[in-house]
Amino acid sequence: MLALSAQTNEFLIAYLNERVANLHHSISLREGDGTAALASFIERYVELVPDFITAFEDFLSAAEIGGEIAQQVVTAREFLDAPVEIVSTEEGLEANMYQAYLAHRLLEELNDVLNVSFSCPIIPVDMTRSNLIVHHIIGEPFANQIDGAIQLLNDKLVSAIEADLSLEKKINTYLATLGNDPVTRYPCLTESSNIRLLFKSQNSRVRLH
Repeated sequence: MLALSAQTNEFLIAYLNERVANLHHSISLREGDGTAALASFIERYVELVPDFITAFEDFLSAAEIGGEIAQQVVTAREFLDAPVEIVSTEEGLEANMYQAYLAHRLLEELNDVLNVSFSCPIIPVDMTRSNLIVHHIIGEPFANQIDGAIQLLNDKLVSAIEADLSLEKKINTYLATLGNDPVTRYPCLTESSNIRLLFKSQNSRVRLH
């Protein structure tokens, strides 16, 4: 993933201004500074991915978990590190959004599976609405194709978890040692200014109906 510093906030706002009329009808922006808020939201959305991946990697190490769960986290990091041939700043911005969306969606599904199966969510915030906003910014059919690929990976994950009889014991041991509350386990994520601002801008100036 290219560094966001290579793309100025002004360029991102201009990029969105060209596309705001074509945003999905479910996204509404506050009059006056809505596009700027959306640009800020996207920047923070992209910047959060490495922190989320690190949180999952820490979990895997502490719980001594490998297999398909570990492979999903490796895949999320590969999404970020995949080389992309960039011709323009606009292409770089789009590549960043696509890579971040791929990783966020994969981690969202992994987080949900761990929560449902073992009451062990790793990410202490619900990224569903944020991912839906970026889904609509990317647009169809490409965003739907990404979601379809993520669903295939998720199906593979669920099958692997059901077949791994040692996994529940490992996660229970991990939870007993570190506590069940993801807010307690990862205060760095909970206190992240990126997360606070992400949800502040999302809820007050960028709305999803």
